[in-house]
Amino acid sequence: MRCKLGESAELIHETLQTVCGGCACSYQTVCRWVKEFSEGKESLSDWPCPGRPTSYVNEQTIAFIKKDIDEDPHISVQELSHTNGLSYGTFHTIITEHLRMKKVCARGYPIC
Repeated sequence: MRCKLGESAELIHETLQTVCGGCACSYQTVCRWVKEFSEGKESLSDWPCPGRPTSYVNEQTIAFIKKDIDEDPHISVQELSHTNGLSYGTFHTIITEHLRMKKVCARGYPIC
């Protein structure tokens, strides 16, 4: 809206700093937004999100993790994470919610 009103990136950024303080986005981000909106973007939601998907929890990943645990029941979550490139949290979710293992012990081993 502020772009359509003709406000500069500097003024928009100053306003954000006044309202949000230290949580305000950077001046470079505001400049990018102003550029994108002046080129016809109408919302942030139509921008593609770079990087990997937010979750790799799918049937194929669950099957791979189950196979790894079946082959080595003493494999740690850290080892699984390092080998497969997924986060500890993703493995914990798969182990506890999808494979229905009770918990992960302090050393990171799955406990059936």
